[in-house]
Formats: sequence, C-alpha cells, structure tokens
Amino acid sequence: MSVAIRVVLLPSSCMVRRWILGLLAAGVLGLAAGCAGADVSIDPEAAPIEERDEASPFTATALDGKDQIALDDFRGTPVFLNFWASWCGPCKEEMPDLQAFKERTPEVQVLGLAVNDDPSDSRSFAQDVGVDFPLAIDRNGSIAGRYSATGLPVTVIIDAQGKIASTWFGLISPQQLDEFAEQLI
Repeated sequence: MSVAIRVVLLPSSCMVRRWILGLLAAGVLGLAAGCAGADVSIDPEAAPIEERDEASPFTATALDGKDQIALDDFRGTPVFLNFWASWCGPCKEEMPDLQAFKERTPEVQVLGLAVNDDPSDSRSFAQDVGVDFPLAIDRNGSIAGRYSATGLPVTVIIDAQGKIASTWFGLISPQQLDEFAEQLI
C-alpha cells in the first residue's frame, strides 16, 4: 500500500515580510518620483457653474525671487494653474505644451507653481523650455496641498470668477488644454 503525502509550502513570515517590504518600497519610490502616473480624468469637462468651488487664494514668490504672484491678480481671466517640478518627467514633457497653449490662447492666463523644487533648478528648466508665463515657487507644497495636488503634474482650471471648473491630474495634452479653454472663454 502506498501513501501519498502532500506537502503544502506556506511562506515563512520572513518571506512575507520581504514581499510586503518590497511592495512598500515600490510604492515609496513611486511617491518619491513625485509624478502622477496617469491622469484620472476621462474627458476635459468643466463643472457646471453652480457646482464650482472658490479657488483657494494664495500669494507666492515669483521664480525670479523678486516679485510676489497672487492668484487674485488674475481675477477676471480664466487661469490654468499648473503644479510642476523640474525633477518630474511628465512635467518636463508637458511644459512646452503649456507654453504653446499660452501663446495661442491669450484669453487664458497660464500660471505655474514649482512644487518642492530647488528654485535654481526650476529657473534653469523654465529658461531651457522658453517659458514666459508667470512662475512661482511652492517650496513646501502648502499651496499644492490646498488644491489636493498630491502628485505632479496637476492643472487646476479656474474660471474668470475665481472658481475651480476642473482639476486635471497627470499629463495634460494640447487638445485637452484647448477643450478646457473652449468651455471657459
């Protein structure tokens, strides 16, 4: 008579800990990269006017270190508020599109806030791209936090009355920028 013995290998607690630590490390590395991996928006669609919340006012130091830039300075004009950083890959890809959008859509104000970035790195990157719209620095991410910009890039679409029409998480395309502009102009 033969007896079959089935051996079930269960992972040791050490193996489980390594697996969990590996997952956590991957997550931390993704967060350290600081960039939103994908946009969670489906279509560029502004919220109905009656559902829009007031944009959180702020004043930030201009990237040149000399002036102050306040969101209220642009009241009466739609603002595309872009949170970015020189170390963020999707931000680097997106910035030339924002500059081109600014050039072809003068009715909209593009405003960039470099988040948790070294100002000299931000200035160098902006100069390389040829950005000529207002840029400021959000050194500790406090302004980004008020807008729930937990990854980068994030573009907040603000109407001429200072209300948030939409928030786009992740890379925004030229077509999406144009679609938002058409809804606000």
